[in-house]
Amino acid sequence: MAKAAYSALSRPAKKNKKKRTTADESREEARAMGQLITVEELPRYAPGELKLDSSPVGRNDFRLRIFRYAPSDIWVPPSENYLIVIYRDGVTSMNRRVTGAWKQDHVGRGVTTLLTRAEPSNWRWQHDIEVSHFYISPTLMTKTASEAFDRDAETVELHDLLKVEDPMLTWINDQMVQEIAAGGPGGRLCYDALALQASVHILRKYAAIEFKMPCAQGRFRPAHARLIEDYVEQNISRNITLEELANICNCTPVQFARKFRIHYGMRPHAYVLRRKVEHACQHLRRDRVALKEIALLAASPTRATSIACSGST
Repeated sequence: MAKAAYSALSRPAKKNKKKRTTADESREEARAMGQLITVEELPRYAPGELKLDSSPVGRNDFRLRIFRYAPSDIWVPPSENYLIVIYRDGVTSMNRRVTGAWKQDHVGRGVTTLLTRAEPSNWRWQHDIEVSHFYISPTLMTKTASEAFDRDAETVELHDLLKVEDPMLTWINDQMVQEIAAGGPGGRLCYDALALQASVHILRKYAAIEFKMPCAQGRFRPAHARLIEDYVEQNISRNITLEELANICNCTPVQFARKFRIHYGMRPHAYVLRRKVEHACQHLRRDRVALKEIALLAASPTRATSIACSGST
């Protein structure tokens, strides 16, 4: 008997296994998948009661869904879409971690949370809430950014913001919900217009956008050409550098000079000098001002201005 007791005591004690949570299981499942989740897959990791879906009315690249959630502690794998959470009902303390430390704040109606795409996140809250989700595709965001800023967008990243009080997004959400629920004529057009308005608003206020370097071949876009010409006219009385003009189009000076010659048929320096001379000649025709003063206004050498103007009259 004593030997049996000793044998039992000498065995290593079994370690208490940590209880596996739903978040742990979701995390392991997503790692096994090794890919970005879709809108349809999100409820597997954030289970809730679906109250409304924009699919019958709205566009697929800007989806709206309303969920009712009980208190939860969840882990959500990286998503292929940008996620905007707009709180509709209920008040709770929300804890979230995307990268780094946890963030905590109180959320309720009128509050918006933003999550960029392709980032895993942890969420934890203690009270029932009802929220709207905007799922915005990267294709729509980059296309809208390119059109809004008239430059080719390469990447769009949303800021890591747990709590933003944004009446505009709350209003857009309410209008979208009304259009989906009513199902009236023109509902899809109204929804699409609201989706575009929301996308531009988010890009303006909550996004970091990286733009592609423009191709050195071909002509300028019409909008870029107008910006260049306006900049030259507004700064005609001082020396304009090639770097200044290149920055307007987000080009290197070499790329800009090459495109400029294709578009205008001359070098940037020659174009600026010609515009300075034309301004000087206009002053000579209209104003009784000394030639030296006109040359200073045009920031051109007196002799060059004099020769050019006398040759054009």
